[in-house]
Amino acid sequence: MKQGIKKKPAKKLNRQPRCGRRRFALAAVLLVLALVGGLFGWMALQARITHVRSAVVYLQDLPAALDGTTALFISDLNIRSARDARRTQRLMDKLAALEPDLLLLGGDYCAGKLLDGQAEADEQARAAALDFLRGLNRFSAPLGKYAVAGEQDSVLSGLRAAMSAGGVMLLDDDCATVLKDGAQLVLAGLSDVSEGRTPYGEIGRYFSGDECVLALAHNPSAYIGIRVAEAREGGAWADLVLSGHTLGGQILAFGRTLYTLPEAEARCLSGWFYAGDLPMLVSQGLGCGGTMLRLGTTSEVWLLTLRRPEVRTLPDF
Repeated sequence: MKQGIKKKPAKKLNRQPRCGRRRFALAAVLLVLALVGGLFGWMALQARITHVRSAVVYLQDLPAALDGTTALFISDLNIRSARDARRTQRLMDKLAALEPDLLLLGGDYCAGKLLDGQAEADEQARAAALDFLRGLNRFSAPLGKYAVAGEQDSVLSGLRAAMSAGGVMLLDDDCATVLKDGAQLVLAGLSDVSEGRTPYGEIGRYFSGDECVLALAHNPSAYIGIRVAEAREGGAWADLVLSGHTLGGQILAFGRTLYTLPEAEARCLSGWFYAGDLPMLVSQGLGCGGTMLRLGTTSEVWLLTLRRPEVRTLPDF
């Protein structure tokens, strides 16, 4: 007689822990995606919100008639599409309410060398950028509008023509004199350092040390050449340097830019710098290089008020 084999009932598997782990993993992935999406949204927002910075700059050689002159400094527009051109035009319409005496433009008006005539360039974007530049004639600046070129502005003839139509004088190792009530302020616009042809010494010798000169240089690396060059009688020839180009580093992590920059640029990412009595302002710029994202930096323009140094006299005893 065969002995029967007693079968034990199969145990039900408890699938709850495995399902719980899957739900946790899915929640973690969704959280990471939400954080990444939020970060990129914040970076896009920082690239599109423009801050108006203001500063009072005391210049030793500023004539009394020009005391209180205001200058709006805008650099690195980096227009890359028709949409960018329209957005920048709306911003300029708002900035007109500041009523500056001078409009100063610091180079890199179109990204990717949009105006250099390349066949593959977006014709609609190029037309919109040119329309924007020509439309600057609607921006009021009683003492004039002046500009220098950046490394993205490779063909100066087309840029100069468009800016001329907009009432803007493009300075390429040239000078312009701002006159008010018989007094004068000189603007020296330097060619971009990428061209390797800026005659710093020759420009310096053009001035006497007591003239009030604002130097416009797209790249802050030009600061060294400006400082080393001397005026006719010796000493510094410039009273203030305005530059941009670095975009503040655009994307900063732990205080360091993720972009590879030359040492001279990395030392002067943004803000005010002083060597002796020559101040330099490096703007973080209006647009972006590459993608329209910023982290740890902001889109900005500067409204500068030029003043004579305050002279305080001691009371009589």
